[in-house]
Amino acid sequence: MKNLSFLNIIFFLLAGIAHAEALPNEPHIVVSGTHEISAVPDILRMSLDINEVGRDVAEARASVEERSELLLQALKSLGVKKKDITSARLQITPHYNWSNKAQIYTGTEVSRVIEVILRDLAQYDEMVRAIIDARVARINNTSLESTENKELRALALQGAVADAREKAVLLVKNFPEQVGGVYSISASPSPGGFRPARYQVAEFAKRESFEPGVIQISETVQVVFYLMK
Repeated sequence: MKNLSFLNIIFFLLAGIAHAEALPNEPHIVVSGTHEISAVPDILRMSLDINEVGRDVAEARASVEERSELLLQALKSLGVKKKDITSARLQITPHYNWSNKAQIYTGTEVSRVIEVILRDLAQYDEMVRAIIDARVARINNTSLESTENKELRALALQGAVADAREKAVLLVKNFPEQVGGVYSISASPSPGGFRPARYQVAEFAKRESFEPGVIQISETVQVVFYLMK
């Protein structure tokens, strides 16, 4: 019994965080398991911002509309499907400066966000040229993903569960108790793909040639096991 009390203290410390659910009154162990899978990405998501600032709202709007259409036509010529292009409504935002407690109108910003999914990464360079030609102001974010993300996450989850079980068995190895059934289990998925990144297009155009590399898909679980004599 003395060993069991000491063992429970260790397990609570190893848990690192308080478990969200009520823990059982019976002897138990709280462990976390993690598993990571590397995958070659095959799709690219981009969020593009086309904008214009000026005192003449009609001119600013016409510029954004023209550049948006230029980009959309270029994407379609690359074979990007309509379902993989999302063009948001125009946003019109007046800008003011304060001077001597008075608002002074400085111009109006007209902008549109266009989101694109590129499913043929071999066309990356051509898409970048289309972005530059359309004078896209900013690339809000990019992310590389795998079309097999669902299957890969399932494998990562299975690996995380196995890792949690292995840790539990290892921790009780030198004690008389054995790992029993599961009281509760919860998963905390980690985002896959590259972290979102923002770029000014001029900066983006100077980047070295595109190499998709690999992405990491990981899953983490927290499990409460019963302890058995």
